[in-house]
Amino acid sequence: MSRSIYIKVGFIVSFAALALVWGINFLKGKGMFNEESYYYVIYDRIDGLDVSNSVLINGFKVGQVSDIKFLPDTSGRLIVEFQIGNEYNLPGKTVAQIFSSDLMGTKSINLIFGDGKSLQNSGDTLIAAFEGSLTEMVSLQMLPLKNKAEDLMKEMEEAIAVVTTIFDENNRNKIVSSINHMKETFRNLETSTSSLDSIVQGGKTRMNNILKHTESISRNLEANNAQITNLLTNLSNISDSLAQAEIKQTVMNLNHVILDLNKITTKISAGEGSLGLLVNNDSLYNNLEDATYNLNRLLEDLRLNPKRYVHFSAWDLGKTVIVNDDRSTKRKKEKVSYTIQLLTSNKSIPLIPENFKGYKNVEEASNKGIYIYIYSLHKNIDHAKTKLKEVKGKFPGAIILKVSGGAYQKID
Repeated sequence: MSRSIYIKVGFIVSFAALALVWGINFLKGKGMFNEESYYYVIYDRIDGLDVSNSVLINGFKVGQVSDIKFLPDTSGRLIVEFQIGNEYNLPGKTVAQIFSSDLMGTKSINLIFGDGKSLQNSGDTLIAAFEGSLTEMVSLQMLPLKNKAEDLMKEMEEAIAVVTTIFDENNRNKIVSSINHMKETFRNLETSTSSLDSIVQGGKTRMNNILKHTESISRNLEANNAQITNLLTNLSNISDSLAQAEIKQTVMNLNHVILDLNKITTKISAGEGSLGLLVNNDSLYNNLEDATYNLNRLLEDLRLNPKRYVHFSAWDLGKTVIVNDDRSTKRKKEKVSYTIQLLTSNKSIPLIPENFKGYKNVEEASNKGIYIYIYSLHKNIDHAKTKLKEVKGKFPGAIILKVSGGAYQKID
């Protein structure tokens, strides 16, 4: 074989290899003679992004992924290299976002221009971003619907449980019993309606009589209209007279009288004045009692011994009878009275009403260095008890003392 044939065969094989390489690069989007820029992006995950996948700007293919490999720092992150033509300039802060370019889930890189004033240079590392897959986006959109469906299913389960509970055998029997009771109630209601109709029919005559009486009353009122008018006129005159009367001044005067009467009553209760002393002090009562007793004795002695007082020379009315004053002797021997002890003190207290809550005529007695303040002397224990109830309001510790022979003894 001649030398020229070998040259031709070598030329043909070299051309075919170049054509094959060019064709493969063309299919991959690479140009044999075009100058291209390379950029890098670091991702935590790429979700199926592969070498030769497209690089797009606003949906227009401008390059492809040229290499994918792990970072040497053993962090598990991936560095993706892609190339685009030199005619495409990327501004600063451009973002390389991985997204699904079709329904099959093919991944591509979408370049989103940043707002940097300078341009990215070949070999720069761009900002990484990741758009969720179609499945994830659909899941996010369907999640609210899924939650609502689950809530609806729960409500349906609860409703079914309620219906099941209602329509079990026991409740069915109760429902049937309730329906029977309702039927009986309607029958009773029908009977009651019939009875009511009978009552209404029977009451028509009474209603007619009532209306007749009402009409008669109206005619009587109309016939006596003049007298009723005169009566109303008289009532109006009476009310006018009452309105013109000085009722207000009369009521005010009455209030003043009541106030004065209250003051007088208060003074009497406090033992002020002659009347107060008469009401609150038992001395007058005791003196009157003694005077009455002595008067009775005098009259009895006068009846029995008249010649002591009237002398007759002609005759003698009888023997002289001496009335023994046993009661007086007993009273003198056992003269007992009762008083109210208001309080006791280690020191002497001036006997003024301010120191004894308004009470006057308080007396002071002493026993072994203890000062006793007494009020109101009584010969009757019942009177003393009544007075003690009154005094207890201001002196809760007040007690009754028995006074005999100048000594004071506590009454239990």
